[in-house]
Amino acid sequence: MAQEQDYERFGAEVFGPFLYGFVRWMKAELIARGYDKVFFFSRDGYMMQKAFDRINDTAIRSEYVYFSRKALRAPLLTDCTDFADSLKYLARERFISIGKLLDYYGFPAKAHAQLAAAADCTPELEIPFDALSQNPHAQMIFTQNRDRIAAHAAEQAALLERYLRQTGMQGRFAIADVGWHGNMQYYLEQFCKQRVIAAEPGGFYIGILPVQKLRSPVNGYVYSPGNTAKRKQILSFFGLFEKLLQSAEGSAAGYAEDSTGEIVPLCAPYEFDTERDSAVLSAISALQNGALRFVSWAESCRLQDTDDMLTAPLMRFGMNPTVKDVQLFSAFYNTDGTRTYYTAQKPLYRYQPKEFLHALANSPWKTGFMKSAFRLPLPYYAVYSLLRK
Repeated sequence: MAQEQDYERFGAEVFGPFLYGFVRWMKAELIARGYDKVFFFSRDGYMMQKAFDRINDTAIRSEYVYFSRKALRAPLLTDCTDFADSLKYLARERFISIGKLLDYYGFPAKAHAQLAAAADCTPELEIPFDALSQNPHAQMIFTQNRDRIAAHAAEQAALLERYLRQTGMQGRFAIADVGWHGNMQYYLEQFCKQRVIAAEPGGFYIGILPVQKLRSPVNGYVYSPGNTAKRKQILSFFGLFEKLLQSAEGSAAGYAEDSTGEIVPLCAPYEFDTERDSAVLSAISALQNGALRFVSWAESCRLQDTDDMLTAPLMRFGMNPTVKDVQLFSAFYNTDGTRTYYTAQKPLYRYQPKEFLHALANSPWKTGFMKSAFRLPLPYYAVYSLLRK
């Protein structure tokens, strides 16, 4: 891996300007729209809140709250009438595994093998999304565990309602997150509608193009409905971008009541191990510190750079990386049961064609993966754009 000072420099020169532009824009929008409180969603909201608090000279209150797709979807299953109906909150993707379905229903990973075996399949079995509602194995999963799914949903719904009231997420308030499809805001709105909670969560995002109809407004920094010119650009490296923003903690998996009666989040284990991945953790810390140092400096001198100027370094880095750029993140990975690295982990000639295409399809930084594999001065973002058509 690169040296710590290389990540510090990346944070100050590449990530920091983008982060400053976003929170400067958000502060102006919150003031213009009359919001007096904003809630930053874990984990992607971690650096957003850190940066916002450094420039917030207003009476707007900011708070960090624990939500995830998993934590918000499980309580919604209380209103499902049958198997097909129980799938309505699943995010659409080409294929879904039995393991992901079990996770969606609220079952811990350690129980997946046994539950899948009872339905004559394995957690690794992948099903085309469009065929999921007719799949006999998936149907059996639901039928055999219907009571357990309902009980878990009811328990989590009661806890989530208390958590919303505990954090003060009622009335009119702003929420801040990375965005993309708007699913988190949709789940939150649906839950509040189910439980008759008066809530108007206005969303402020890096980029947003909702796939579901939302009742409350959304606002996007890089792109938003009606202004999607840069959407494909930032989605070419969305996985890398999210990692820059995230806290060093696992995703919220649900809620529980502690000994004092407070509702607390139950977080999954953090994907990076403190010993095995110590170099990666140090790199993340260094780049985040560099970014926050830039934010403080930019605010102190009231930097007048335009949003295009502030976002340009990171957009260039993500879309058209150099060999040195991809080397910075060669040890980074995401995990959903198995590790998915941002860049190629071996020379191109050692990949089988199908293996390479699978690794590229799963990479959270497609332009970076291609650059690390081919290492030639090719228009990788143009290639990505063609593949996305």
